Amino acid sequence: MARSISTVVEFSDGSVAAWVDLTASLASMVLLFVLWRKPLWFIGIVNAALFLALVEALSASVLLGGLVPSEMVILWGIIAVVGALIMLGIRDAFLWFLAYMVALALAVALPNWIEAPEVSDWSPAGIATTVFGVTAFIFAGMAYFVRQRDRLQRESDDLLHNILPDEIARRLKTDTAMIADDYEAVSILFADVVDFTPMSSKMTPAELVGLLNSLFTTFDTFVDQLGLEKIKTVGDAYMVASGVPEARSDHAHAIAELALLIRDHTAEKMINGHRLNLRIGINSGSVVAGVVGTDKFAYDLWGDTVNTASRMESGGIPGAIQVTGAT
Repeated sequence: MARSISTVVEFSDGSVAAWVDLTASLASMVLLFVLWRKPLWFIGIVNAALFLALVEALSASVLLGGLVPSEMVILWGIIAVVGALIMLGIRDAFLWFLAYMVALALAVALPNWIEAPEVSDWSPAGIATTVFGVTAFIFAGMAYFVRQRDRLQRESDDLLHNILPDEIARRLKTDTAMIADDYEAVSILFADVVDFTPMSSKMTPAELVGLLNSLFTTFDTFVDQLGLEKIKTVGDAYMVASGVPEARSDHAHAIAELALLIRDHTAEKMINGHRLNLRIGINSGSVVAGVVGTDKFAYDLWGDTVNTASRMESGGIPGAIQVTGAT
């Protein structure tokens, strides 16, 4: 800051450093204008701006007589490193860090080889001002970086909790071991839209997806209200479990209440202009539950209890709820 004030005063006397500052400022304005007109050139423009900041810091350092006479203005070149880290990535930031190290070495060596056109008076206060300004810039850049990291982490956690039960998501984040659990008392529900295939053949893709989205979104609301766990949807089939991943003594009562809610909802209301009919099957018993996959992982259930619940649905009566004796 102290150097900038001095160069503004010296500009009227033909200060070379002031001309460098003015040229860099005008070039920055040109780059901003180009970025506004050509946003697809973002990476190239960012690299050009970082190069400009580094060259300006090096030039001012040399023109003012070296590191100390220039009041450590070379420190402003760190903008290139921090800017690359925020806007381009770690690999590019490392290359810019190497470039900054080269500029720093030149700032030390060049004043010994050439006669500086001007030598600025320096003061401890000026150096302190430069250090403070650069430190504040780095802190602001890192604060932005950390804020973005935390935002992305929250979005990642929210997505993970939308895919998996909360308890399973917490275990998956803290434990790398395979997740596989036995449950002795669980109730499973399968629901399927009757004659969905011929009906869907007469619908556009948008109408088809919109219909299923409206139907299953309402079902999801019922599932949340009853504290159950939606396992998955496969086409027009909807699968829900009660008693996983947290055991509950009323698992059969809760799954039966869900079955009544979704049956009555489809019987009483038109869904996106369509009258739908469901087959619903329920079974209770023991299951194995766990997470399969490493990339597109999913929480799923296995066992005869699941297979029987599926058969109860497929062999059921449209508009009715078929329940096993176990339930």
